[in-house]
Amino acid sequence: MLSSFFFLTACLCWAQEAKPVIGITIDPGRRFQEIDGFGVNFNGPYFRDSAKPMVDMLIDDLGATIFRLDAYGFDLSNWEVVNDNDDPAVMNWDFYNDRYSMPNFEASWAAGRYINSKGGRVLLAAIGIAPEWMLDDKAPPPRHRVCSSKPKPCKLDHLNPAMYEEFAEQLVSMAMYARTRAHVDFQFFSPFNETDCYPAEGPRIDPDEMPKVLEAIARRLKKESLGDVRLVAVEQANVTTDYISPVLENAELMRQIGVFSFHTYGEESVGPQVERVDRSSFADTRVWLTEYGDLSDRDKSFENEWKQQSLKASRRALRALNQGASAALFWDAFDNFENCELRPSFYGLMRNDNHSYSPKKRYFAAKQLYRFVRPGSVRVAAETGSPEVMLSAFWDGSAGTLTIVGVKEGGPNQVQIRLPDSKLTPACWDIYQTTRTLDCRKTGSVSVAKGMADLELPDEVIFTLVGTVRKP
Repeated sequence: MLSSFFFLTACLCWAQEAKPVIGITIDPGRRFQEIDGFGVNFNGPYFRDSAKPMVDMLIDDLGATIFRLDAYGFDLSNWEVVNDNDDPAVMNWDFYNDRYSMPNFEASWAAGRYINSKGGRVLLAAIGIAPEWMLDDKAPPPRHRVCSSKPKPCKLDHLNPAMYEEFAEQLVSMAMYARTRAHVDFQFFSPFNETDCYPAEGPRIDPDEMPKVLEAIARRLKKESLGDVRLVAVEQANVTTDYISPVLENAELMRQIGVFSFHTYGEESVGPQVERVDRSSFADTRVWLTEYGDLSDRDKSFENEWKQQSLKASRRALRALNQGASAALFWDAFDNFENCELRPSFYGLMRNDNHSYSPKKRYFAAKQLYRFVRPGSVRVAAETGSPEVMLSAFWDGSAGTLTIVGVKEGGPNQVQIRLPDSKLTPACWDIYQTTRTLDCRKTGSVSVAKGMADLELPDEVIFTLVGTVRKP
């Protein structure tokens, strides 16, 4: 009888030991890129006093630090509807002052100043259709991937090379007004958007033309005493197409490039672009994911909100970080009108009910990353053998914290975190979760012993583990 008891006990112990576990290994000694921050795309003309609490929430609660501010708004960059004069070297300020005091721009300037007052970083942006008088239809068939399913609001789509200086004048005049007259503080300027997704998203500019257009803008920035402004380029829709190699070959132009920027709403990400930068003479140039999210915005079901806008979108952000991106910006901050598709859009982290704003589930999914991984953190090695889990890990030296952010879809619920037992090993992990029923909620803490911690996570979850390093 006694031997039977020992046999049963041994079987139970074996069964417990054989329980499947997801293993996660973190090595804070292996370090990669520094994080510049996380943020949102922001349609400036919607801003008014009623939007201030929404901006407060994005900064103070979500943790957004970068706002890609679409100053003219509604996916339009055609505010110079007629030429200001017949000389691109001379700005007609009677004309431009009128343009930049329009309600669209005035609202955006107020938004920029308010974001500044809250400590947010403004990335000034021009998005969408260029003035038709600057365009032609002379471009050859494209040799690169393009977006072909977008509606064509105008017959012409290609930026005429003879108009590069006029295009630069229009864009730089906006940057000048924003800084010197509207008093918006910004370091980065994105002069166009998705030139491979023309004409609705931006004018057609092919990869071999890109350096010439950027050169014209950079020259004009310097001429107008804005040489400290750094360009964010190329904001391409097809994330793997090589627009940046011709730019990297231009050493003079690269002095003005602050960030290479890309968009993704699919499984492809920034890895090939990061590799191109790393192989170049300008390996310290930052790579940002300036648009990510999910395009199924018209499906307002909870299942879509959770599966696509929360789980899948979070995976896209983590994938870009794991491939070397230093920032990620969600499209969009709030629901608004999308001119390129001529309809209301519902991409926002926040619902917009007649300028009253409230967070969606995707807001809390993004918060799992944005709130806990602060600018200046450094990505460190994080590995798991489980295909159901995608994760990134970060060391924040100023706060003394080690943070893991992950998305789990399926697999065992038992998880074991392993670290080298060193001075960078936390005493415990605080656990935060967003699930179908939880919204970035702290659900407990788990102790670390000899570098290992065991915890249980639900089947589908976006999770964050925050560990404060033990004091010596």
